[in-house]
Amino acid sequence: MLTPAPSGGDPLRGAHFYVPGPARGAAAGAIARLLGLTSAPLGSGRALAPFSDSLSWAAFSRTVAEDLPHASPRVARQVRLLERIAAEPQAQRVSRYSQGGTPAGIFAQTEKIFCTLLQADPHTIPIISTYFLHPELGGCATRAEIDADAPNFRAQIDAMAQAIGRRPAVLLLELDAVGSSSCIARHGGLGAWEGLMRFEALTLEALPHTAVYLEGGYSDSNSPAYAARMLNAAGVRLIQGFFTNDTHNEWTSDELRYAKAVSARTGGAHFIINTATNGRGPLLNRHPRTQGIEALCNPPGRGLGIPDTTTPGLNSHLDALLWTFPPGNSSGSCHGGPPSGTFWVARAISLAAHANDQLGPGYPSRPY
Repeated sequence: MLTPAPSGGDPLRGAHFYVPGPARGAAAGAIARLLGLTSAPLGSGRALAPFSDSLSWAAFSRTVAEDLPHASPRVARQVRLLERIAAEPQAQRVSRYSQGGTPAGIFAQTEKIFCTLLQADPHTIPIISTYFLHPELGGCATRAEIDADAPNFRAQIDAMAQAIGRRPAVLLLELDAVGSSSCIARHGGLGAWEGLMRFEALTLEALPHTAVYLEGGYSDSNSPAYAARMLNAAGVRLIQGFFTNDTHNEWTSDELRYAKAVSARTGGAHFIINTATNGRGPLLNRHPRTQGIEALCNPPGRGLGIPDTTTPGLNSHLDALLWTFPPGNSSGSCHGGPPSGTFWVARAISLAAHANDQLGPGYPSRPY
């Protein structure tokens, strides 16, 4: 059970995070299809379709191990690569797209995480990210647009808080909220934007067993001073801290330098770094002024980064390295990808094939 200590301790140390089985795990489900286990006959220990929500990855992996020697070399290789993703915790997202985005839908989606998904891995802690502000209002909302959406946003957050209740959860709030806010700042809406971030952070922090982190930008797009000003206004000193690199592939070493500088400007706030797909670092664009510094839509040649760990040992304020989204999820229709958020098996296999524990340029390459 989490025992958060805002900006002072590390509630994640020793925590066991939710790992889904084949019913809910994108990579585990892909493995089942590759091995033909979705139509396996009744029998002791054999997987069935549709899979039970209570079938854990640990139990299913034993079935996989039994069937793998009978698979073709090509399938066996794909399965082994997908296992690198399937065996790791999978973050869950609650957003404006969850069951229509209504407060009732948000409540139902959040409740589903605790009452249905966790059946496969009882007594573990879910990692939950939120994505309300950016998809609802875009990256250049005006003060009037933000104020107009505020009642709906507060109702969504209140519904989510009600569904979580006294259950433990790690909450990573508002993907891209700081990282993509520069246009909002230019149009005078930043104060209202920060106010909604603060409402969400403090509402969810008030729950008894949550560890709350606000999105804190990325090292290639934000200055530490800018991110810290936003985070201070959004109440970061009253919660556990912030997280970085959420939609980017910046090297862990670069994010660590960035996050340390932000932490120093936010009263020593603790932080998390996303390492889901940064094992090969970013793919840099040829024309950064017009294209952005790095390619973000299904960039080829990327790899899984350092697996989830709550004992990274890199800095006393670094609570964890986490995969804050499922590696293999498409980020758009570019490079032949399916719609954004869809698990793309070919991309997942490629990411796993290029997996690397390398912290950054100049550090040892450590494929796994």
